Amino acid sequence: MNVKIYLSSKLVEQCTFCQLFGLIEVQRDEIRFVVLDSRLLPGTYLIGEICSESDYHRQQHLQDVVDTSGTATLHEENFLRLSISDRGRIKHVATKVKGVTIETLNKVLIIYDEQGFANLAENRQQLLQPDENDNDLLHLARLIKSSKPLRNSALKDLFGYAMDCRLARVLEVLMRPVLAVLRVFLRKTALFYHFSEWYTSIRNKGSEGAKWALLFDIGLGVAVLSLVLYFGNPGVYFMHYAGLVVHYLRELLQTLRGSPIGLKLNAPLNDFFLSCFLYQVNLWWSFLIIVSPAIRFLFLPLSILGLLGLSFQLAMLSDLIILISLHAHCFYIYAAVLYRIEIGGIRALCRIVLGKKKNVLRDRVESHEYMNRQLFLATLTFAVLLFLLPTILVYYVVFAMLRFAIYCASFTLMTIRRTILQFPFDGMIRWLRGVYTSLESMEIYNIGAQARENITIIYIAPRSSSSFWSGVSWSSDEEAAPFDDGGAAKKGRSPVAMRSISIGQFFCSLVRGEMVPFIQPDESVHLKVE
Repeated sequence: MNVKIYLSSKLVEQCTFCQLFGLIEVQRDEIRFVVLDSRLLPGTYLIGEICSESDYHRQQHLQDVVDTSGTATLHEENFLRLSISDRGRIKHVATKVKGVTIETLNKVLIIYDEQGFANLAENRQQLLQPDENDNDLLHLARLIKSSKPLRNSALKDLFGYAMDCRLARVLEVLMRPVLAVLRVFLRKTALFYHFSEWYTSIRNKGSEGAKWALLFDIGLGVAVLSLVLYFGNPGVYFMHYAGLVVHYLRELLQTLRGSPIGLKLNAPLNDFFLSCFLYQVNLWWSFLIIVSPAIRFLFLPLSILGLLGLSFQLAMLSDLIILISLHAHCFYIYAAVLYRIEIGGIRALCRIVLGKKKNVLRDRVESHEYMNRQLFLATLTFAVLLFLLPTILVYYVVFAMLRFAIYCASFTLMTIRRTILQFPFDGMIRWLRGVYTSLESMEIYNIGAQARENITIIYIAPRSSSSFWSGVSWSSDEEAAPFDDGGAAKKGRSPVAMRSISIGQFFCSLVRGEMVPFIQPDESVHLKVE
């Protein structure tokens, strides 16, 4: 068993004799004496003292007499005693645990920089949980942070009061029925999903982190609002580009008539597809003409949402894109149904030609003997489907790429607003101030050792990190949304995670011809949970 003693460097530099307050942690393979301060702090108790060399020898002599008589005092069951010289040099270290003086075991005296570890605790606030003991340095930083009183600031106190006051809780309770009604009508919108994630992120970051996150988010939103007020309503340009997409899609469908790029398409089937999809595209264009005034009007509340933050503007912009591209999702469903039937039929007929069949009950492919008339019918059907494949594949590729482009636009907007929620703006401010520390910028010095008492003295000081990006930890998982109906928790399901289907996974699903039941990336998260 080893003994680790954590001592603040300021107590050694002061060269004063004082009492030591902190914590004693007895583990299976080591004992930790964590000295936090020379005065009583919240969650600490008396664990030792710093005395002169003469007092140290006198106390040790008295301790030997007490151990011989067997009448140990209660407060010295777990105790630490150090002696230092006038120049701040540590001369002797003695530890006592449960009435037994530990002199033969190896002792490691770690002198730490208190301010550096306090900065480390501020930077890694999300990782310093009470049950995390796998890293001694992070555990020490957590103890220092928990024992120090919170710094007072007017803005921080005001924000903390607004988050914890009874009025806020009453308003939260009163808003739940309203949010439940809005959930029925807006549950499929990115704006509602984002509000739930935004609320959870603000509650998890705390007052200090949420203060800077809100400041940057609202600042960017107000900047966009100012640009809109200066240059005018961008809804005109938005609908203009939407009309261009429909116009180019119509021209692309017209080029598929005949033999595009040398493909020998089935003429009757190609004419049928052209008439059907051109009719659907014309309906899409009529829909855009009808909703064009409403879309231009919606850009006004979209701009005003900048008072809540840029992330809310991006969420509503994603909803507008989904609204005007709803017909494209329908086009993809039509083409995907035909594509799945075509691929599934060719795959099944290939197994028949090879003399195999799929056993659905055992979920495997087995050999099977077919009759001649079955093979003839399968060969005839296989030839028909094979010659129809280029025509169906061309139309599926066109509408799958349109669906993929819309998903990429929505996924990009979702990534930007979630980056705003997850970005540690408070850590960036601390890095600009020069107080951002991390485990990578740790300075460790071996001061020396005392062979007579088996003591090794080490000095550890976290320093300012030269790079902020190397210490940024991106967390993609969040707790369940506060306005969720609680069905996941009641049924034993895991909480909603902020991890949606990536662009690569979505592209692979298009290649496989999957039906893709969701319209926007936010909805894919909740569908996976359900």
